[in-house]
Amino acid sequence: MTDAQLHELLKDNGYTLAVLKGDQVVFHSQERGLKPLYQLYRQQPELLRDSVIADKVTGKAAAVLAVLGGAKEVYSDLISEHAFQVLKFGGVKTRYRGKAPYIINRTKTGMCPMETLVMDAASPEEGAARLIEFFEGLKEKQNGTEKNERH
Repeated sequence: MTDAQLHELLKDNGYTLAVLKGDQVVFHSQERGLKPLYQLYRQQPELLRDSVIADKVTGKAAAVLAVLGGAKEVYSDLISEHAFQVLKFGGVKTRYRGKAPYIINRTKTGMCPMETLVMDAASPEEGAARLIEFFEGLKEKQNGTEKNERH
């Protein structure tokens, strides 16, 4: 698909993320943030292998997951310079509409926390380990909260 077609796929459907094999969408999400891509990476990694990922915003954390997931290509409406470098060195073809030095957080007061988390990771593997630790910690925290609310 062309850049314009991938952009329209995201825009017309309200997707923040779409994963394609050939021209077939095999996964999509309207949820903001890294969580949908992270869950896909952890639960259905076969969908990432040799895929094209169309992402509304791609920071370094998403790039780490794309590289390790075996994506062959990433299209992004907005990509950070750090993400671009990870994808380039990871051998993932990269196309984008806009590039920024970094992805800003939702309140526009600083860098995206996921980008911050992996910023100084020396390798995609180190970045992924940090993401797994973060999301597993979040899950444990939520489970602990739920247990405490039941008692």
